[in-house]
Amino acid sequence: MKRFQQGFTAVELFIVALVLLGGGGWIANIVKLVGMDFGAITGMLIVRAIGIFIAPLGAVMGYI
Repeated sequence: MKRFQQGFTAVELFIVALVLLGGGGWIANIVKLVGMDFGAITGMLIVRAIGIFIAPLGAVMGYI
């Protein structure tokens, strides 16, 4: 008799998908920040810069 389950549960799959999507959003935030105009300091620029250090904020800002 096998003692361990083979494969993933739905919860584990959801967590992995959430981490991958969050990482992609965080990277997209950095890319969008680099492409912004630094001539005028706007609220969006400040929030994106803070999102580099606070990953959940950066992940959300990457999709906005």
